[in-house]
Amino acid sequence: MLTVKTIVETVFAKWCEALKDLVGDNVSMENSTVVNSMPYATMYFQGLPTDSADLEGNEGTVMPTVQIDIYTSGQKALSKGYEIDEKSHAVLIGMGFRRSYGPELIQATDPSIKRITSRYSRIIGYGDTL
Repeated sequence: MLTVKTIVETVFAKWCEALKDLVGDNVSMENSTVVNSMPYATMYFQGLPTDSADLEGNEGTVMPTVQIDIYTSGQKALSKGYEIDEKSHAVLIGMGFRRSYGPELIQATDPSIKRITSRYSRIIGYGDTL
């Protein structure tokens, strides 16, 4: 049975594994704009609201939403960012997520840093797997 904890941990673990060759261990689940090493990628869970439930509160389906932020710098930073985004997109699509926003280049406070943001969501029902 999928719980909030197992959904978050499973999605994050599979995403990290897929990006390891491009970002190494420079990943986080925190929504932070403080980045110490590049390239860097974050997966921030924006929530896991109930999509359908009965009157007793038993959830039939939930809809996890994640925001992906990719940070790069240096030569060809934007190209590298889109390369990481492509890999991130592929693994999330493979888990049944659909992109609902992005990829968009967001201006960072430091103009030498490129930040690409995307958001994804999917519906998870009883008996589903990731």
